Amino acid sequence: MSEQHLIERMKNGDEEAFTQFFDQYRNTIYNFGIRFCGNPEDASDILQETLINTFKYIHNFKGNAKLTTWLYRVASNACLQKRRKESGMESSLDQLLETSHEVGTDSSFHPQDKLEQKEAAKVIEGAILKLPADYRIPFLLREVERLPYQEIADILESTLSNAKVRVHRARLMLREMVTEYFKGASSEM
Repeated sequence: MSEQHLIERMKNGDEEAFTQFFDQYRNTIYNFGIRFCGNPEDASDILQETLINTFKYIHNFKGNAKLTTWLYRVASNACLQKRRKESGMESSLDQLLETSHEVGTDSSFHPQDKLEQKEAAKVIEGAILKLPADYRIPFLLREVERLPYQEIADILESTLSNAKVRVHRARLMLREMVTEYFKGASSEM
């Protein structure tokens, strides 16, 4: 079924269409939520809030952008709203690591290498969680979701140059946050 047909069915209140929609985008939204919030419970809340808002506001979708662009906008708003409610509470990195991607299972790696890679991933994930939301969302959309800058600008309802600047600044902030760790790691060798 085409995306347009699915949208029309959802706009007409077709529950089966919403089930299809949910099945198709559930993992995408959940993974975005986990990377933004850092724990499964919050990611589930983001997923639920995004789907509820999609159901409530699908009639506002004009079709000027792709459905995924609009969906990321809804999910981003849910993330920001959750963050505002929590007013800066820290997420547990242990919970984030339980759900994050495992280091490759290539047997050519020495166990010490795997341990160092996991530690580096933990430092980077922690730094991402510390980014201000205005920078974390565009960074995740670009670097994790691999969206083009124009789509990120559409999601953020900003200009193309603003989207690029936010991603660039996020990279600079991350580089600054993790520099000490990597300096220390390279001096131990």
